[in-house]
Formats: sequence, structure tokens, C-alpha cells
Amino acid sequence: MRISLFFLMSLFVFSVVSAKPVLVLSEEIIDFGDVNIADGHQTKMLVVKNEGDEPLVINQVSSTCHCVEAGWWIRPIEPGASDTIQIDFEPDVSGRVSKKLIIYSNAQNRRVPFRVKADVHFTGIPKLLED
Repeated sequence: MRISLFFLMSLFVFSVVSAKPVLVLSEEIIDFGDVNIADGHQTKMLVVKNEGDEPLVINQVSSTCHCVEAGWWIRPIEPGASDTIQIDFEPDVSGRVSKKLIIYSNAQNRRVPFRVKADVHFTGIPKLLED
């Protein structure tokens, strides 16, 4: 009986100590599709969900390129809740683009990577002026 009680208490202590946020992304690849350089700045939203037991705090989003940046946030994401991060893409070179970003947080999965991709071309005339 003592062993069973000890085992149950150990499981309880472990579950309390290991309670952490869990960061889950709505998508691992953000596809901007076909982008004309002349149209300039592009924006998409990435949904981040906390599937853990504690508030999720995003510390930083790093990018491998100056052409992709993530918006800033200051509030924690409560357990079970979701929030969005703005992803900004500034096309500056023609061709296929595939850039890796990493979200750093206090979650069990401290580093969560995702990619941004696009097929960038240049026609010289912004879509706004074609009408």
C-alpha cells in the first residue's frame, strides 16, 4: 500500500512540475503564392494556439532573411486560447522564396520552426494600377 501511495504522489508532483504551455501553429508553411515585386509588401496572419496548462509567452520570432518579419505581441496566450502573429513579406528578388522562421517561447516545445514561401516575379506594373 505504501508503494502505491508513493507512486500516486510522485505522479501528482510530476504532473504539477511538468505543467507547461504547448505551442501549436495553424500551419507550418505560410504560402504567399505568386507575388509581383511591384506590388510590394505582403501580409498574412499566423494563428498560434496554447494547448498547454500554463500561459504561453512568445519571446522572439527569428528569421533567416530581412525580407520576412514577424509582428510584435506583448500579452501571454492563456491555456486553450489562440492569438495571431502578423507575418510581413517584402519581395525583393525574383524566383522561388522559402525562408525559415523560428518562434522562441516558454512552451515545452521551446523552438517551433515554420516556413514562408512565395513565387516572386516582376512585371513592372503594380496590380493596383492595372485597373
